[in-house]
Amino acid sequence: MKNTIKFILIVLWLGFLSCKKDTKDPDPQPEPLAPVTGDTIKVIFEHTVNDTLVFNLNQKYVNPNLDTFKVSILKYYISNVVVTKTDNSTFAEANSYHLIDVSNYNSTVLNILNVPNGSYKSISFTLGVDSARNCSGAQSGELAPSDMFWSWFTGYIMFKLEGTSPQAVSSNKQLQFHIGGYGGVNKVQRNFNFNFATTPSNVSGSTSPSIHLSADINEVFKTPATINFATQSSQVSVGPNAKIYADNYADMIHFKHVHN
Repeated sequence: MKNTIKFILIVLWLGFLSCKKDTKDPDPQPEPLAPVTGDTIKVIFEHTVNDTLVFNLNQKYVNPNLDTFKVSILKYYISNVVVTKTDNSTFAEANSYHLIDVSNYNSTVLNILNVPNGSYKSISFTLGVDSARNCSGAQSGELAPSDMFWSWFTGYIMFKLEGTSPQAVSSNKQLQFHIGGYGGVNKVQRNFNFNFATTPSNVSGSTSPSIHLSADINEVFKTPATINFATQSSQVSVGPNAKIYADNYADMIHFKHVHN
């Protein structure tokens, strides 16, 4: 009898151990990563003359020196775009280099991708290409165009304007301004920073805002130096004369408004 009872107790004990093993809690699994939420901010460059007239290629305008002129080519680089939230955190666009070519409307609209959701109060960027990329030679993507690159020594043409003027000193009345120089006292990159005043730019899964900027072509020809085409119709090298034009276009771009 005692042996029978022992046998029954052993069976029950083994069953208990088996149940305990089977009902053991499963190993904890890692929490899934939260999806990255973000969207696109469009930065739209609208080109003007005297901040009022709509600028078009091959149309006649008057510069601050009262010289008439037409522009056939207008290109410049925008790089290192950064947007700042209302809480002062920032988002910097990766590989941030854009070539604006007024003959191609699509290039005048910058699509800043994967911007984290939130409310943004300002944007900053550089007109030109930073020295690190200038020293690396002509590259791919937006930095590939050969007509915007001189050599590894002189780097990129940051700003290019070509056209004609009856007052131009050249025999063929051509205007040719290729502004470059990436380092030293005569560097021609210029930084811009714009606050959105009382209208923040709101990014969410259903909202892709657009930031509208105005680029006034006549600012290239005035303040601090007024350009006279009869004596200054060409600039195609680095140095102090190139810096004159860069100092002029340092206030070429203005903030207009935000559309959410």
